[in-house]
This record gives sequence, structure tokens and C-alpha cells, in this order.
Amino acid sequence: MLCAPNRFTWQLLGWALLSALLALAAGLLKRWELDPGPVRWVVALLPVLPMVGYFLVLTKWVRSLDEMQRLIQFEALLIQFGITALSVMGYGVLAETGAVPNPPVGDLWPWIWLLLFVSWALGQAIVRRRYR
Repeated sequence: MLCAPNRFTWQLLGWALLSALLALAAGLLKRWELDPGPVRWVVALLPVLPMVGYFLVLTKWVRSLDEMQRLIQFEALLIQFGITALSVMGYGVLAETGAVPNPPVGDLWPWIWLLLFVSWALGQAIVRRRYR
């Protein structure tokens, strides 16, 4: 059962898009060495601010759901947590042994975010199928 887009969908997409655009802008400023030294940390943290709005809207969305939908989201988040925790820990252990590259965490965080969202979607698909 897929949900039709609603006001929460568009608000969440808006906040996520704003965060992504600010992250891109901050990255370009850094690459072109245009970010001013004294406030470099402010520029770096700009993409985090829209994420506050994202999580506030996400909270409102979850509170608007009925008990069954909340249960589905909760179980999907449990699956997401498990997949992400096992992946991060597994990669970390492999990196420590030299079996895989060990890049700085700053290079990995976009992939960890992607893993979070993909595993949440996978968790929703699994749980929704169970409650069909």
C-alpha cells in the first residue's frame, strides 16, 4: 500500500532539498577556497539547519498517523537501524584489518545518509508486506 503524497511529503522534500543545496554550496565554496576563514564552521554547518525543519515535520507526520501506520514506521526504523549498524560496524572492522579502504569519515557520511534512507525504505517495504 503506497501513500499518496500529502503536505508532509512536500514539506519533507523541501527541507531535504534545501539541505542538499546548502551542502552543495558549502562544498563548492570550500573547493574554490571562497569560504571565509573565521566563519568557515558556520558555512560548514549551514546544511544542518534545514535538517531541524525536516525532523520537526517528520515528527508531525508520525504523530498524524494511526496506530497501525506508526507500528509500520517503528518496525521499519528497527530494520533501518539494524542494517545501518551492521553495515557501519562491519565496514569499520574490515577497514581496521586493512581488508577494505579506510577513508576519513567525512568522505563516508553521504553514503551513510544514503544507507539510512534506503534501508528505511526497504524496512517499510518488508513490514508493509507482512501486514498486507
